Amino acid sequence: MLDIESPLEMALAYADHGWVVFPLYSVENGVCNCWKAKQGKECGRDSGKHPRTSGGFKDATTDPEKIRHWLDMWPRSNIGIATGAVSGLTVIDVDPYHGGMETFEALKAKGVEFWQTAQVSTQRGYHLYHAYDGKVKNSLGKGIDVKSDGGYVVAPPSVGVYGVYVWQIAMEPQPL
Repeated sequence: MLDIESPLEMALAYADHGWVVFPLYSVENGVCNCWKAKQGKECGRDSGKHPRTSGGFKDATTDPEKIRHWLDMWPRSNIGIATGAVSGLTVIDVDPYHGGMETFEALKAKGVEFWQTAQVSTQRGYHLYHAYDGKVKNSLGKGIDVKSDGGYVVAPPSVGVYGVYVWQIAMEPQPL
């Protein structure tokens, strides 16, 4: 998965892996390309992170034809992966700009280990992909959110205002 740069190829690889995907708006020249931004409004931290489809993550699929249709229509889309039981994923979102590394270190000192798993560097932090177990909270503390049932993550090779989403460790998500 690390060498794929095309949003279509990556979305199809995720779907082949059983992860349900859907298209997100993207960032072009530092600005979100959604309808709101085209009216001169700011998307702020949501730039390149909100769904292109009306159903959002509820439209997510593994159907290659649907994925091809979306990405033929919107070839520069960012890719979203619905989390939770639907994809078998729980993703830990570590945001260093909001205290995530300090919280991570405090959890690690208490014996909580969730770092050695599939890992993505986000625009400003990390996503740690874990196998879904249905037992996780929405947050593990300041700067660490949990994406599970009813949520989604932005996935590589998506581009945001602050940078590109890139696989750092590509392996099977480990249990929490």
